[in-house]
Amino acid sequence: MVYILGVVIVILLGWIFLIKKQLRTTTAKIKDIARRRGSNEQLTMDIASPEVRQLLLTVNELLDAKSKTERKFQMLNKELRETIENVSHDLRTPLTSLSGYLQLMERDTLTPEEREKYSLIIKNKIQTLTELVENFFVLSKLSSDEGKLHLESIDLSNFVTEAVASYYEDFSKKGVQPELEMEPGIKINADYKALQRMVDNFISNMLKHGEGPMKISLTTQQGKATLLFANQASHLTDADIPRLIERFYTADRVRSGNNTGLGLAIIDLLAKKSGASFAVDFEDNILTFTVVFK
Repeated sequence: MVYILGVVIVILLGWIFLIKKQLRTTTAKIKDIARRRGSNEQLTMDIASPEVRQLLLTVNELLDAKSKTERKFQMLNKELRETIENVSHDLRTPLTSLSGYLQLMERDTLTPEEREKYSLIIKNKIQTLTELVENFFVLSKLSSDEGKLHLESIDLSNFVTEAVASYYEDFSKKGVQPELEMEPGIKINADYKALQRMVDNFISNMLKHGEGPMKISLTTQQGKATLLFANQASHLTDADIPRLIERFYTADRVRSGNNTGLGLAIIDLLAKKSGASFAVDFEDNILTFTVVFK
């Protein structure tokens, strides 16, 4: 009996020794993993009790969460650097242009016609800068919790009709008359300012980049208000479409000198915050933006 008890004690002591050794090794590995960034390594133990295995499982979950947090931080840090670079570029361009035209305005040899021409250009550049700063502010606000919307009942049919009418002179200057298809009496719950910004950005995008026939329609599909803006866009390719709503998309064939690529990104954020869906389609050189309200 004493012999058997002694054997059991030896086995238990051996087991405890192995567990302690593996725990020391595991502790050292945890410290090593914690020091390394981007590591996906997991902990293992050949011999372990159910309690120790549960502990390992919990630690592995924490290590996995740490790895995901690090990857997210790296992605956000990269986006921040790109945003700063793009903001700097988009502000520097009109500022440099403004500086050049202001120097021209200082010349005594300018004719009244030239002075008026340069003055108009400077005003347009200042307007561009104002829009840039406003878009940066709006995008920053929407990306945070500050961008909360205040919903109210809005007659979307009247809203869109009035918005399009306010751009009558702009469409006339471009030499196009958009085809309107407005189903009357469509009402939605939306934030008035957010809706106004969405519609204005859509129309501005059509005026800046659209070609040929343009269509604006508001219909009810499957019981949901569906707002559509379509125009010809032969300068685009299929590869551009998925990237149009990216912030600061810089493809020259998509952006003009006065466009930051922020308009559609703002629309996308506003749609999400409103509980609406926003889709971009491109077929037969026709670019279509569709917003479906809940």
